[in-house]
Amino acid sequence: MRTFLRVAGFLRPYWWLFLLSFVGNVLLGSIGAVTMAVIEPVLGTLFGTSTAATPASAPASLKERIFSVLFGWLVAPSPAVTLVHLAWFIVGLFVAKNIIKYASGQLSVRLSEWVIRDMRQLVFARLLKLPVSFFNRSKAGELIALVTSEVNTMHSALMPFVVTLVRAPVEIALLLALLLAISPMLTLVALSTSVGTLLLIRTARQYLRRYSQRMQHAAAQYTSTLQEGVAGIRIVKAFGAEQRLVARFASDLERYVRSAVKLTAVSDLVPAIGETLAIAALAVVLVVGGHQVFTGTLRGADLMTFLFALFAIMAPVASLVGVPGQVQRGIVAAERVFAIVDSADRLSDGTAECPPLVRQIRFEHVHFSYDGQRAVLEDITLDLPRGKTVALVGLSGSGKSTIADLLVRFYDPQHGRILYDGTDIRAFRLESYRQRFGVVAQDTMLFNDTVAANIALAKPDASAEEIERVARLAHAHEFIVQLPQGYDTLVGDRGVQLSGGQRQRIAIARALLADPDVLIFDEATSALDSESEMLVQQAIGEVLRDRTALVIAHRLSTVRDADVIYVLDRGRIVEHGTHAELLAREGMYASLYALQTEGVRL
Repeated sequence: MRTFLRVAGFLRPYWWLFLLSFVGNVLLGSIGAVTMAVIEPVLGTLFGTSTAATPASAPASLKERIFSVLFGWLVAPSPAVTLVHLAWFIVGLFVAKNIIKYASGQLSVRLSEWVIRDMRQLVFARLLKLPVSFFNRSKAGELIALVTSEVNTMHSALMPFVVTLVRAPVEIALLLALLLAISPMLTLVALSTSVGTLLLIRTARQYLRRYSQRMQHAAAQYTSTLQEGVAGIRIVKAFGAEQRLVARFASDLERYVRSAVKLTAVSDLVPAIGETLAIAALAVVLVVGGHQVFTGTLRGADLMTFLFALFAIMAPVASLVGVPGQVQRGIVAAERVFAIVDSADRLSDGTAECPPLVRQIRFEHVHFSYDGQRAVLEDITLDLPRGKTVALVGLSGSGKSTIADLLVRFYDPQHGRILYDGTDIRAFRLESYRQRFGVVAQDTMLFNDTVAANIALAKPDASAEEIERVARLAHAHEFIVQLPQGYDTLVGDRGVQLSGGQRQRIAIARALLADPDVLIFDEATSALDSESEMLVQQAIGEVLRDRTALVIAHRLSTVRDADVIYVLDRGRIVEHGTHAELLAREGMYASLYALQTEGVRL
């Protein structure tokens, strides 16, 4: 119930729309009951036994009073005229019903779509606030499924409440009142099956929950496989792995289908058995009521009205019986969604605004581990002075990129601290702090948008002149203006329409646009060919003048001009100094440099 109430909270901004939808569904339920009740005066008028056809007489029973109020005003001295009045009333009733049904449906659709929009926006926004460590442990496909199919299923726990759980109870209550007014004894016989149906629903609920969980987990799995196959299509084709991926996808789908079949089998069984029990009760009512007609204790018109009303009450009852399965699936999905929304796996956010860098950023005895066991960094102490270029070099896996990730607070160290002009960076608001940095990574991520939009990612309100200025600084303007639509050219998914060097230069322009205090180049040229590397290196050289920068590189030739170079080995700093100083020491840096200048690339 707590989860359901939390889902229902999404209705709060649209309470007025919900209220209108509520009123519309109440009216529809009421009209449905009146539609059944009008059968009695029609039959009574035809056969001369209608209680509504004798308004002048004193009503002797509850049924007669109800029917006199509902239909007495339609009665005329002539039965033929009364039939005409009833016919027009029925036409008007159905016109009103369909107008209200259409309007109510439109309200429900808007309410439904707005609510599911808000759900997806909330989940996506919360996902983006989670730390990088969360995404390292999660499958991209499962997160996509969470925002799409899981939220859609979660929404299905709410909409029955908006429609079925409003309209059906009203219709059932009014039809039940009609049945009781006609014959309390026959009503008791008809309701004899309700106990069995309720027991059936209670038993089925645990199975519905179990199979819902399995089905939604399987859906997340095949979505993950699909996402990985599409995102890695080049590797899949290069290694001839199409059939293996197809087999994996088929296996995921098979698990989903098995769970879906079992879930449907249980959810469909409940209304099927419930309807069978209801028909059995109807048959008993027909026999018992028929006997009463034969003995003169019940009018034939009353029995026919009772049977029609009993048939009519089955539809809303069946819709209610189907609600538990739908709601259960929604609740299971909601629990998975809220587990992410409420995840405690997030970095603490400070309260202070981060000012421009004045002196330096300092790592003090920093220790870090991804899993809490194997140390990636041990006792790291280094300085990044304002206006200087600091380089990190070392073998793969030595911890260079981890230092950059800690610097922009993708993670927090387990021990030690990082000081920004003497203030622990955890004291700053994350958004305010990260705005002080511009990052250019080895694997440049461009969005499927225009060149201009990709450059303006950190400053969406940037003018065309500002965008062109940073593009020129990054040596990107020359090739951009040669593209089919210049700055308005779409770059394709992940920038596939551009070369690696072009993507990197756009990434440099993007990092420059917000005028950050610190630029981070994380192996920005290691994946490029010689010509592209030269162009990008020229762009980096232009950018680094009088700027604070952290440069991570495999190729030592790219960091010779750095003000200070830190050499890492197995998570520790083993040397630091200028290029000339490190060569003179003939240590690890000198060995690495000698190997690379001999043509061996590490």
